[in-house]
Amino acid sequence: MLSLDIQAQTGDLTLNVATSIGDGVTALFGPSGCGKTTLLRAIAGLMPSEGTIRCNNVVWQSTGTFMPLHQRRVGYVFQDDRLFPHLTVAGNLQYGFRRAKAAGLSIGLELQEVVARFDLEPLLQRYPNTLSGGESRRVNIARSLCSQPQLLLLDEPLTGLDAQRKADIIPYLATVAKDLSIPTVYVSHINDEIAQLCDNMLVMTAGTLIDEGPTGEVLGRLWRASGPDQSYGDPGSLLEASVMHFDEANAMVHLNVAGQELQVISPTEPQTQDLRLFLAAADVALSLDQPGRMSIRNVLTGAIVGIRQLTGAKIGLVAIDIDLDAENHGQDKGNDHKIVAHISAAACNDLGLAQGMPVYALIKSAKLTTPFA
Repeated sequence: MLSLDIQAQTGDLTLNVATSIGDGVTALFGPSGCGKTTLLRAIAGLMPSEGTIRCNNVVWQSTGTFMPLHQRRVGYVFQDDRLFPHLTVAGNLQYGFRRAKAAGLSIGLELQEVVARFDLEPLLQRYPNTLSGGESRRVNIARSLCSQPQLLLLDEPLTGLDAQRKADIIPYLATVAKDLSIPTVYVSHINDEIAQLCDNMLVMTAGTLIDEGPTGEVLGRLWRASGPDQSYGDPGSLLEASVMHFDEANAMVHLNVAGQELQVISPTEPQTQDLRLFLAAADVALSLDQPGRMSIRNVLTGAIVGIRQLTGAKIGLVAIDIDLDAENHGQDKGNDHKIVAHISAAACNDLGLAQGMPVYALIKSAKLTTPFA
């Protein structure tokens, strides 16, 4: 557990953050310049700040106390590559282990386990200048684990990578921090990455937190943070799903979501049975009648459990919360089978939508994300 209550000033930015971060992966989300990297540097002890920082009940910083970086056991992965160019991949990894042993730390994560988790065996004798962008990112993250950290700070570690290279790395990130029970802060301003990786989410603007909570809940209310000059991306929903079967001929995965079938395009068969789905709120349309023949493949039935008028940059829209579990009869039971649709206020009024009404949700687009660890 990482507990923060810190303040700092750098240039025109005033940082003022108080929160607690548990095991698993927590997203630190917000637009460029909002203070995400500044907060990570303050946590690591790389820049001065005031207030209190505790990690696993050990005080790192408080009035009269300041633990230096090398004693905090932080695995920090920067936006740019920090591998030693004169060392092979094996040499870079061994460097972290040597530092851990020199500090007298117990080795809970052995070199071979790190190599296996990140599929680095074919790369061990290569030098950094021969690695692809995706390979280099994997080595950077793996090296941070070799120092036996009790906290991982990942500052946009996938910056500059194309979609395929990101897809290669994300499964490693999604499982390692959870399996090892290491609190991990993952900085990003990209919604898809966060939906794929993170259990919880912190939203920043201008040096302060404006929202926090489970990723599925926070993603659904991102519209609150967006303004005319600043967008926080597409609000949406996370759903748990299980694979029914893979239609290779049509590159289609058939999924079970709350006892209903949902189809998602995928070039390859999923590696695991349990998956996450991200549904953008703007990609969900509603109907009171069962739709007929159409190009949209996915129609889910549910009941309305909430209606909220949106404001600010989303004025004129209404958020409709829908529970896909029919047995709840329109009552919000707090389960993981809820979705949100953003429709116009005019459409909401014309349809006469109200809490408890059954509806058909037409899913225009859905994205597969990483499996649960």
